[in-house]
Amino acid sequence: MFLCSCVLILPLSPAQAADYYFNPHFILTDEEMADSLALSLLEIENFLAAKNSALASQYFLDYQGRAKKASEIIWQASQESKINPKVLLTTLQKEQSLISDSDPSADQLAKAMGYRCPDGDVCNPKALGFGKQVDGAAWQFRQYLDNPFDWNFQAGGQYEIDGYFVSPANKASADLYNYTPHIAGNRSFFNIWQDFWGRDYPDGSLVKTVESPAVWHLKSGQRRLIYSWGVLLSRFDPRKILSISRTDLEKYGIGPAIKFYNYSLLNPPNGKIYLLADDQLRYISSPEVFRTLGFNWEEIIEATQADLAGYSFGPELTVQSIYPTGALLQNKQTGGVYFVENGVKQPIFSKEIMKVNFPGKILTSVSPEELDKYQTGEPVKFKDGELIKAAGDSKVYVIAGGFRRWIKTARAFANFSYKWDNIITTTPQAVAVHPLGEDLE
Repeated sequence: MFLCSCVLILPLSPAQAADYYFNPHFILTDEEMADSLALSLLEIENFLAAKNSALASQYFLDYQGRAKKASEIIWQASQESKINPKVLLTTLQKEQSLISDSDPSADQLAKAMGYRCPDGDVCNPKALGFGKQVDGAAWQFRQYLDNPFDWNFQAGGQYEIDGYFVSPANKASADLYNYTPHIAGNRSFFNIWQDFWGRDYPDGSLVKTVESPAVWHLKSGQRRLIYSWGVLLSRFDPRKILSISRTDLEKYGIGPAIKFYNYSLLNPPNGKIYLLADDQLRYISSPEVFRTLGFNWEEIIEATQADLAGYSFGPELTVQSIYPTGALLQNKQTGGVYFVENGVKQPIFSKEIMKVNFPGKILTSVSPEELDKYQTGEPVKFKDGELIKAAGDSKVYVIAGGFRRWIKTARAFANFSYKWDNIITTTPQAVAVHPLGEDLE
């Protein structure tokens, strides 16, 4: 059984990035907070230039009174205090919008990091100035990590903050509350971090973090916990599980858990019996249908109404229903293969689609007359989350929402923790049935 800790999840307000959800107990991993090598000096310069920030071209005095470019000051502070430069860049945006502002005021620059500028009070004049602000903030972040018991907020403690009971899950999250002791400010930090550095994993991705055995299925901005290893094996390929940062995981709202094996027979309080086929519940319309389709009464599972959340209702199963869990049929004359379900035959354009989508299903040869009984539907596509490429073409795509998204660079491939061994080489025709989607960078 996978384990999941239940926490208070705060949805973002409409004014913020609507796709992100904020967990006030967890904001950033300890590893991310302390990753001083996350960006090089050149990468900081390029980031500021790409954002059209005024900081990209301005010089300031560092804490020793030497004139330096903003990028040099940020990089130097990150190296001396061993704090992630991404944390400093995120804080510059959170406090004074200095990453997005192309024409900041002198006051914004003087209070760049909000360092020693308590709410409702004047800033300490000795801490004013861009160089002092960046260096002081980096130093202070490091002090929280090195001496956690000397500060107000500590990992594992419980605190009332702005009307919420918050228990920081780790040192980095406590660190951020010590720096900004408010929900709104830390929600803003998380939101900006995700906008700047977060990865949006395609629908269909199977993900887990290093510190937890829990595996999640991502779809439509939500993460659904897969209840057990057996349930996972009944629906997914465990080789496709991606290891991601908990910070990236936390931005997905928690959806209904995936509790049941594929093709389970479920009996909710309404007394009806449903066949669970992928994400659809198909009502078995009578005991006669149940017997005709070869189901076993002893396999029925009692389910609550809440257990059915996350599933849609598919076509009823009646005495006319043939192949209730779908079938692979091959035309005896042409060799063409189809997936037949609900009176519709869908052509399959490659053996790779057949192997990946329908493992274990038997291929049955039938006459053209038998196939003519069924309406022709759309071609079968690869499942979301699959990595595919056409034979003779170097472009690798990930399938998401039925679209193929080109993974443009090797770096992007590595950033999303994809595995080269999971790439499926198939026919150009099979690739082409997936419309082109947005590139993945």
